[in-house]
Amino acid sequence: MAIADASVWTANGRVAGRVPFNELLESAARHDGFAWIELVDPSEDELLAVARELELHHLLVEDVLQQGQRSKLEPYDGITYCVVHRLERQHDALVPEELHAIIASRCAVTVSWGAPLETLRERLAAGIPSIPRSPTALLYLLLDETADAHAELAEELREQVVEIEAAFFGDADPATVDVYRAMRRVLALERVAEPIAGIVERFAARLPDAAAELRHHLRDVDDHARRTAARAGGMRNLLTGLLQLAAARVTERQNDEMRAMTEQQVVQNDQTKRVTSWAAILFAPTLIAGIYGMNFRTMPELHWLLGYPFALLLMALLAAGLYVAFKRKHWL
Repeated sequence: MAIADASVWTANGRVAGRVPFNELLESAARHDGFAWIELVDPSEDELLAVARELELHHLLVEDVLQQGQRSKLEPYDGITYCVVHRLERQHDALVPEELHAIIASRCAVTVSWGAPLETLRERLAAGIPSIPRSPTALLYLLLDETADAHAELAEELREQVVEIEAAFFGDADPATVDVYRAMRRVLALERVAEPIAGIVERFAARLPDAAAELRHHLRDVDDHARRTAARAGGMRNLLTGLLQLAAARVTERQNDEMRAMTEQQVVQNDQTKRVTSWAAILFAPTLIAGIYGMNFRTMPELHWLLGYPFALLLMALLAAGLYVAFKRKHWL
């Protein structure tokens, strides 16, 4: 079976020696303690075998088998069922990790997909001041460890966001890709961190009046969880503002480029008008000179004494007329 660890715990610590799985509950009752069964990557048959041994509710077993559950804390016939999500760092990516905890009076079952809960086992072995070891104390440690992991990740992300913000208002161009990457990490953190406060609140409400010290510890977990969720929300808002600023900068740069292109086009149009105007002005004299330069034997005014001055005057009049016309249209 995919049992990473099966142990019996008392107020003094872990009971030494290996206890067979089918004798865990009897051994826990004999030592006036509780049994902790840690399942890692269990198959359906393995999980069903544990459920039959512990007489777990079939709906609870279905939730564990389906995975992909939302973060929650629900009662099942005297059993508390809790689901929390964490984020594991793998290189530059944050990979979600789902943890299930089934808490009864004499038994605790944790189900995870990935690495065993070594840190949680070490913290339970070290003990909690003024709080006896129990399944509810184990659930508190799981929630506390989860909230601390979220807070640590929030601090790392805050440093990244501060660096991005500083670069954004520096001389370099806006690093929008870095903003999007940071936004994905922050949103992932917000999704897993935000429900923890509600779970802690429901857990504290189910505790008996005698568990006042555990309630004090849970208030600290609740404070950390709410602070992390608020921090993630603040970073999300800041990154959203940076993305909007980046879009505004791009739009402003595009407007500047369009304005420069428009000004250049206006200058080019003015130059085109001038060139066209002078070409038209010079075309009329060139046309007359070209006609009279054909050297045909019979042409009007070819032997007229005033033919040459008349041609020059005609050229000047046409050129002057075109100049005045283009000048009135402001092409010149």
